[in-house]
Amino acid sequence: MTFNLGSINELITLLGAWGAAFLTALWLSLIYWTYRDAKERMSDPVLRFLSVLMTVAFFIPGVLIYLILRPRYTLDEEYLRTLEEEALLRSIEDKAREQDK
Repeated sequence: MTFNLGSINELITLLGAWGAAFLTALWLSLIYWTYRDAKERMSDPVLRFLSVLMTVAFFIPGVLIYLILRPRYTLDEEYLRTLEEEALLRSIEDKAREQDK
């Protein structure tokens, strides 16, 4: 079985193009994901911009750095936690007032 050198070169070119398209799509999707995640977790627009810029500049290592440095909770989760803490404090204060009477 003989292989035509031209067909092998075409196959390599095609695989290279598919690989480049895949990496480009991965890069763009990671940029978009970082933007959306930072928008949910950070209120400061400068930090959001720097997070996305880090992903644009460093690709996968940038995303890994962002995952390490990002806030643990989203803004909504943090708000709900604050409400729960305030409700607990109020119930404790109410019980203390009832016992003082």
